[in-house]
Amino acid sequence: MENSIFWSKKFIPVYFIVAFLSFALFKFYIQTDNYLVYILIILVLDLGIASCIYNFKKDNNQHSN
Repeated sequence: MENSIFWSKKFIPVYFIVAFLSFALFKFYIQTDNYLVYILIILVLDLGIASCIYNFKKDNNQHSN
């Protein structure tokens, strides 16, 4: 899991772009009032934040050694 592409620094912006485009799609184009749809968006944002934290900790461990 440590060498997964989902944790790489290059993949971090993808999470936030997908979350933003999904929000725009459901909010403005589909115009849904169902808030359960936004759980997927929140999960994608959480993955992006978790990836940022993982890479920050990995960089700090490499610099301290």
